[in-house]
Amino acid sequence: MDDSDLAKFIRTDIAKMASYAPAPYLPDLEEKYACQKDEILKLDQGENIYGPVPGLGEALSRNGNNFNLYPDPEYKRLRSAIGKYVGVDREYVMVGSGSDELLDLILRLILGEGDEVVYCPPTYGMGAMLIGLNKGRIIAAPRNDDFSLNVRSLKDHISGRTKAILICSPNNPTGKTAAREEIEAVLSIGKLVIIDEAYFEFCDKTSIALLHKHKNLIILRTFSKWAGLAGLRLGYAVMDPYFIDEIFKIKLPFNVNAAAEIGGLVALDNLAFAKAAVQKITSERERIYGIVNDVPGFTAYPSEANFLFIRTEHDLSALKSHLENNRIFPRYYEEQNAIRLTIGKPDQNNKVIACLRSLKRPGGSR
Repeated sequence: MDDSDLAKFIRTDIAKMASYAPAPYLPDLEEKYACQKDEILKLDQGENIYGPVPGLGEALSRNGNNFNLYPDPEYKRLRSAIGKYVGVDREYVMVGSGSDELLDLILRLILGEGDEVVYCPPTYGMGAMLIGLNKGRIIAAPRNDDFSLNVRSLKDHISGRTKAILICSPNNPTGKTAAREEIEAVLSIGKLVIIDEAYFEFCDKTSIALLHKHKNLIILRTFSKWAGLAGLRLGYAVMDPYFIDEIFKIKLPFNVNAAAEIGGLVALDNLAFAKAAVQKITSERERIYGIVNDVPGFTAYPSEANFLFIRTEHDLSALKSHLENNRIFPRYYEEQNAIRLTIGKPDQNNKVIACLRSLKRPGGSR
């Protein structure tokens, strides 16, 4: 039996689907470039360069004797701690193996074949992939030139088959937040509105306060960015308890592993460390934003996340080669001829700036 025979077992729409392209794995980069990890500036995934809170390793070690046991299937302690953090009761909180899993569950819950989800590119690519995976139809309502929401265009894309509207705020990869009046205008359409607030902690702007007034609102968040727990995979959703009960019907019983649960509790119990790291990152973000805009051939956009979206006049492949030769790895966006640069520590950011400045401009000048 060859591959052509095996293809008959695959769902037709999945067979035609392009794979999501993740950023390269750090150990693979170490092997490829024959160097140590501290020689590599991996600034392509929005990871917190300051790492997880102190005490995480000790907490994991202390609870290691319980790792042979399944965790609480309702995650009552973790959901209560998250609820206290965001200001809602536990019944409004659902946890997942990253916020991606929760978005997948929500779409699985609501979509029938051919149902539509409106999203606003350029934005997080995983959203479109998960809409397609759950047999939904992806409807793009592009953003304005400054990457703000185009609410009029969004409304024009609503149809009788629209089940949900997906918005990232701050938006990934551009860093732009949606204004409260924009969110309320979208909520007034009457469709389910899913807001991905993965980078909330870097701007402190949230739609949580709208939750009780608008039961059609779902908010997604993660511990990957602010808490430095990307490797443990922990996210959560805040929504009406009705949706929580429905998701419990379809989610796997132990979707969050015990180590991730411990990590979340430790992070929420040590907010001072995480907040200090966030402050360092946002301060650096503003410093680098100003500097990049003084480098010929580059334009950085205002950001309220832990990264900068930077358009360039350079050929993107030439820029990529130049950065990789210096062991610098941002995320690339060919359609916008741009990069998304995670904010690192000052010395790391200075290295990036020096590298951008050293790139020859078209025509041979610097």
